[in-house]
Amino acid sequence: MTDIIKLENNLNVPQCQYFVVRKKRLCRMTVRPGKQYCGEHEPQPKTVDNKEDKRIPCPNDPKHTCYISKLEKHLSICNARAVDLPPYIVQNINAPSDLDAYPRRLLSQIPVESLMQVIDKVNLLYDKCIKEHITWAPQHPIHTTVLEEFNEPNRTESSLRHLRQVSSLLWLIENEGLVSDNTCYVELGAGKGHLSYYACCAWCSPASKSGVLLVDRASLRHKRDNKLTDKSTQRIRADLAHLALHLVPAVADCVTVLGFAKHLCGIATDYALRCITAEGVLEKAKGIVLATCCHHRCEHAGYIANKQLQDLGINSEDLNAMLGMVSWATCGYGRSREVRKRLEAQKNSEQATEYQTDLDHSEDQADSELNDLSDSKDQSDSLSSKDQNCNLSIEEESTPTDHNDVSNFKAQLTKEYKEQVGRKAKALLDWGRVLYLREKGFEAKLLYYVPTSVSLENVSYLAR
Repeated sequence: MTDIIKLENNLNVPQCQYFVVRKKRLCRMTVRPGKQYCGEHEPQPKTVDNKEDKRIPCPNDPKHTCYISKLEKHLSICNARAVDLPPYIVQNINAPSDLDAYPRRLLSQIPVESLMQVIDKVNLLYDKCIKEHITWAPQHPIHTTVLEEFNEPNRTESSLRHLRQVSSLLWLIENEGLVSDNTCYVELGAGKGHLSYYACCAWCSPASKSGVLLVDRASLRHKRDNKLTDKSTQRIRADLAHLALHLVPAVADCVTVLGFAKHLCGIATDYALRCITAEGVLEKAKGIVLATCCHHRCEHAGYIANKQLQDLGINSEDLNAMLGMVSWATCGYGRSREVRKRLEAQKNSEQATEYQTDLDHSEDQADSELNDLSDSKDQSDSLSSKDQNCNLSIEEESTPTDHNDVSNFKAQLTKEYKEQVGRKAKALLDWGRVLYLREKGFEAKLLYYVPTSVSLENVSYLAR
């Protein structure tokens, strides 16, 4: 295997010695005693009849592989094998069946004139419907539940930003009077459960008879809710697209339900809203607090507020373009960190070379002036004439063309302007969801719950 690097000094370390080129590090899987590689990266062994044993993608989940000779045994113990589903898993209960009905188009495939019209429409609707209706949540000191960890030394800036967001969401829920007894606090897309951990510590005392329900489709390690030993916390593994929330025992047994999430990604926000507004849950729903992100991962068919946006004048083609524009708000320069570093180093190198060239040219020019002043004067006149010709050609090139509107549009698309349009497009998608919640009987609004210095994804829905 060409990509395997044997490290002489680390043969006794119980770590796979396969070098993952894409990640520029060794595989982190542990190995059996006496082995150098994990099962995934071990060189192909021989079978009983001395034939090479191949690894093939697992029929249950192609993300991992197994040996052909051991396929039957693997299928009987594979973690991805089909199992009996709990009653609250109902296939596609929150997802439309025609997700591919409106295929996404790249922005580069959309005519410039169409993009201009969509941008004008986004700017107009934002100023008319949204600008005055997004408010700032009141600013508070760090919540007492989070304060101890926030004050720990050696906290990274990323960790502190995360804790600030958690603190703001806790304050937001409390200030709106959404905390009460006999409540099931449902974190949708819980991840490792940090937000639920603090919510449980703050609101779920034994006397309150309240509990926290964590929902996530992945099985994660190092979950924070493992530190909550009481029975008021429950985690279920479910994709929000298939979750019948009213059939979950913790929801069925409670008096009121509060749905909350931090940075629920793309179309998962639409699935979450369908969970909370479904029959059997809507009657118990006391409120919803969802901080969203990744609007570019929304889907036209799965978006919950298509009707509301159509009423505002946004058709299917407009929405398709907006799902590409929203990435302008947070994508920076559109280049990875490594590419930016390489380009910066290349730029610095070119500038250094340019400076040295100019310096050498200046020295040569000084010597020439000392040797022949008259030749230098002629050369200066010649250079001046060339400069005039150069300026003239630039002016001629800048003369407006027949496609003046398109040219002005492309010139207008600076990074700052694209970021503004991207934020307005994101707000418009959020506003459609707010209108949907209002039709369901909620008092819903949009809030900036933290400054952009804490998170670029700083908008939250608040419905009660």
